Amino acid sequence: MSFPTFPLRGWLFDIYPTHGGMVAWIVDEAGQSHRLVDPFQPSFYAAGPARTLRQLAADLARTRLAAPVGMTSRQEFWTGEPKDVLEFVLLDSEKQPALLRRLAVPRPGITLYDCDLPLSLSYCHARGIFPLARVTVHLAEEQGGAKGTISNFEFRISNFETDNPEPDPDNSQFAIRNSQLHFAVEGSPWELEYPEPPLTLMALTCRGDEAGRGAPLGTLRSITIACLGDETTLEEGDPALLLAELNRLIRQYDPHAILTDWGDAFLIPTLLRLAEHTGIRLELDREAVRRRIQPAGRSYFSYGRVVYQAPSYPFFGRWHLDSKNSFILKETALAGLMELSRLSKVPIQKMARTSPGSAISQMQLDRALTDGILVPWKKGEPERWKTAWDLLVADKGGLVYQPITGLYEHVAEVDFASMYPAMMVRHNISPETVDCACCPDNAAPEIGYSTCRRREGLVTRTLRPILLHRQELKRLRNSAVGVARERYDQRQTALKWILVTCFGYLGYKNARFGKIEAHETVTAYAREKLLTARTLAEERGFRVLHAIVDSMWLQKPGATEAEVRDLCRAIREAVGIEINLEGFYKWLSFLPSRVDPAVSVANRYLGAFRSGELKLRGIDLRRSDTPPLVAEAQQRMVEVLGEADDLAGFAARIPRVLEIFEEYAWRLREGQVRLEALTIRRTVSKEAHQYKTNSQVGLASRQLANRGVAVRPGERVRYVISDADAPDAASRVQALPLLGPDTAYDTGKYLELLCRAAETLLWHHGYDCRKLEDLLAERGVIGAWH
Repeated sequence: MSFPTFPLRGWLFDIYPTHGGMVAWIVDEAGQSHRLVDPFQPSFYAAGPARTLRQLAADLARTRLAAPVGMTSRQEFWTGEPKDVLEFVLLDSEKQPALLRRLAVPRPGITLYDCDLPLSLSYCHARGIFPLARVTVHLAEEQGGAKGTISNFEFRISNFETDNPEPDPDNSQFAIRNSQLHFAVEGSPWELEYPEPPLTLMALTCRGDEAGRGAPLGTLRSITIACLGDETTLEEGDPALLLAELNRLIRQYDPHAILTDWGDAFLIPTLLRLAEHTGIRLELDREAVRRRIQPAGRSYFSYGRVVYQAPSYPFFGRWHLDSKNSFILKETALAGLMELSRLSKVPIQKMARTSPGSAISQMQLDRALTDGILVPWKKGEPERWKTAWDLLVADKGGLVYQPITGLYEHVAEVDFASMYPAMMVRHNISPETVDCACCPDNAAPEIGYSTCRRREGLVTRTLRPILLHRQELKRLRNSAVGVARERYDQRQTALKWILVTCFGYLGYKNARFGKIEAHETVTAYAREKLLTARTLAEERGFRVLHAIVDSMWLQKPGATEAEVRDLCRAIREAVGIEINLEGFYKWLSFLPSRVDPAVSVANRYLGAFRSGELKLRGIDLRRSDTPPLVAEAQQRMVEVLGEADDLAGFAARIPRVLEIFEEYAWRLREGQVRLEALTIRRTVSKEAHQYKTNSQVGLASRQLANRGVAVRPGERVRYVISDADAPDAASRVQALPLLGPDTAYDTGKYLELLCRAAETLLWHHGYDCRKLEDLLAERGVIGAWH
């Protein structure tokens, strides 16, 4: 970190609150990092009777948390009408949590707005900046009387004793001064091409146990540090020497970002414990920070599954990005993460640890601030009253035609492009525009909710530029090659994820701008459009094999690509939503349920496009609980079938598939498999002691708990099946960290899993598990033990 000289030109690297304002880190063109402190006092608003507002102002004055500025007018979200509100400023950004605790005290008649907005968002909005913006920073001179920050914490409540209070500009107790920093921003967050800061990245990987997880805190065998092409491994030994050498390497390379695997869950808390034990301060941050080991993360239930979120260890002045604690980083790499951070105004480290839904929510908040809309602190809009029949009609969700089980050729797949967000923009579906009284003739199909024509919704205004931006990124990706193509794809994929989640947040009960009627309106339009698309396809002689929400699989012998594209044009003109040909399949297999072969499954199929690309959904190698060896075997078998140009070619390749199947069966039979290749990974749904039955995941979880390793709900355990039918339940599986060189595996059980993987591919040719086992018996793979 170097002392800045002004004007300072560089990139806005990070922002976070500090006492009295915000810290802004700037990385200049030489890669030097500069820490700037900007006095900042964000505004929030209150509406209610004058007497109650005076009491609120007096209460906040006594606590020295906030100061009233005066009455102003802002737009109310639901009605769109101006609303008179009393503006306050938060006197110290670091005290926002204390302010919210104070405001949580019930105050009848008071409605609060904007008080809990993320400080980074409020700051970016106030200064006209965004993360990773290229800026020139100037120091601004203090001037009295301008709208800025209140420097004097003492003020008169008497100014607010009328129904229309106004601040007294001549009152010296309202001394106002401009911020110390002025930002001149180059470009906008929506640029397709933008310069990136010269960042130095350092990777820290550790070896402690199962990929750095599952060991008692403090167990660390080695750390590997990679930076600028150099790699150093620090082995376990004297903790003081390990920490001293780690600090030396950090000083030597001075990285802007440190990338870790399991950093939040394991590496950083382990290093902090070693630092506490040795008295050596870790130099992970660029400023002095007193760190504590965080308590365990949190487990929560989402979309039918338990999810675990590790505690967060962001750095100050550097980025800490944990690939194992970041969905966005895993799905879109650094390019996609930076794209979302720029657009949502969520700082990089926060963006890495949050969901795409949080990104779209903050983009909506940013749009509300830009448009002068009041953001209510606590959502108070209830769901409208519905009869049982109303619920039956409205709450249907997306339309699904179950696939017709079988093996097919001459099949085309067509997909609507970002169907739900595109409909929300086309039909102006937003919480404040749905069920509109002024436009009763503009009703959604089937459910009858009207949508406003006079006022464009906030959600609509937020989504339109995202859709256009993603369309442009996809266009650039399609014409680029190599690294450039990959980066464009990562950026558009990041936008895909926030577009996917925007619909769900319409119906999310805690969403700031959510309303279940808006959610139901979207699905009503979606059902109508898919029905229209199906009708048009059938009128042109196509057979609909399967359709789900926004995709259709169509079969017509002899159909050409031009014919399918012409159908897409007809559908596009009829429904007003872009629809594209995803591709033609050489062959496509829709699979039945394993529980009941007479029932098809919407998301269990595989096929090979004419381009050679494979599309696999719901089969073994796509499941996280499939052993790596079985997934590898199925992958090889699928690739052989993928060479087939039609169903005849598919059948002709079955002998080669069976050879691969037999090869892996022999490897299992002869014990030629590493135990790590047989590990099964499953999510723990409860604490170890809460498992009452001897399920495999419960046994593995209890084994780790007995060794002092707490596996929390939502985390995953990895284990090997040692003897599935052992009388002693504890011997049936072995958790991965407890495997020894003499650990055996249950050959019969793994052969069963291998047979199921082969059955998935060859089901339509009569090869079920029983026939595959008979085949292995004929060839001597299985014997008397079977």
